[in-house]
Amino acid sequence: MSKIKLFNGIIGICLVTILFSCASSSKVVPEWVTNPESAYNSNEYLWAVGSGTDRKNAENDALALLVRSIQQNVVTTTEANQRFAGNEEAGYDMNYDYSSSVLTASSIQEIPGITFPQTWIAENGTVYTLALLNRQETGRYYRQKIADLTAVVESEIVYATANKGTFAALRALQNAVESAWENQQYIDTLAGINSNMYRMVSLEYGSAQAVEVLAARQKENIVVTVKVDGDSNGRIAAVLESTLADLGLKITSPSESTATYLFQGKVMMEPLKLDNKYEYARFVIDIDLIETSSGKILFPYTENGREAHVSYSEAVQRAYRTMENMLEQEFIPQFLNFVNTSDE
Repeated sequence: MSKIKLFNGIIGICLVTILFSCASSSKVVPEWVTNPESAYNSNEYLWAVGSGTDRKNAENDALALLVRSIQQNVVTTTEANQRFAGNEEAGYDMNYDYSSSVLTASSIQEIPGITFPQTWIAENGTVYTLALLNRQETGRYYRQKIADLTAVVESEIVYATANKGTFAALRALQNAVESAWENQQYIDTLAGINSNMYRMVSLEYGSAQAVEVLAARQKENIVVTVKVDGDSNGRIAAVLESTLADLGLKITSPSESTATYLFQGKVMMEPLKLDNKYEYARFVIDIDLIETSSGKILFPYTENGREAHVSYSEAVQRAYRTMENMLEQEFIPQFLNFVNTSDE
């Protein structure tokens, strides 16, 4: 046998020895199996003992039990129903009821710091494993996560307040809503891990639901007017106004000067001679979203095409139906993407 093979064999034996040394297989049942509290004070640790046919199954069972324990702690620590009161300055002036969200198992699975320090194999081959979590260490981790996200939410709210009535403010509050709900997951996790640290959490913005209300109220502060030249019977303007109404924005008359934004549109229609069988209507539609204070075009849209019929008037009607479909299928999705992503 070569020296290399002998060396590899020795290494293999050592690895096996180390692996099995991690798991006790004595006949005497360790006290941590029947009474984990004796070794790990529940004021300092969360623990659960799982069992299975092998170590992996035992760890999965212990983790599932620990997850269930944390979820129960969330329910008992947090109040089932809470209330927050708004005010007109903040953008809402009523009381709203909401239920605290309960931490999901998937989010608990991602909790850092869960270890499996003890494993024991019974005479019948059943493997027992202890899942352990340090309340203080993991609690500090989530306190920092909560502090960081709270700063993000409050910063977005401050920005939205300073830029009230703009799409940029709306986007900031939409970001704040996303961050606030993510923060709620961290808060719930903390409630299940360290109730004392949970009770010390203070959110200036109140709750994720409160931020949602602010975002909804912000839409009502965005004033838009619609003006479309060459629009037969106001059909194109009607589509634009319907879109704005669905978004919850405020629509005002072009004759008023209070609008922050203007949808300036133009429809051009002209006959087009191609053959003697049909009459053609060629159309061009231009729509610009303009910031009224600066005259800056924030969102441009233009399309053109043609429609045919035995009569020109019917070709024009077809052209309008085509433009309406274009607005529904192309313009509206693009505009919504602008609303959700643009910082102007």
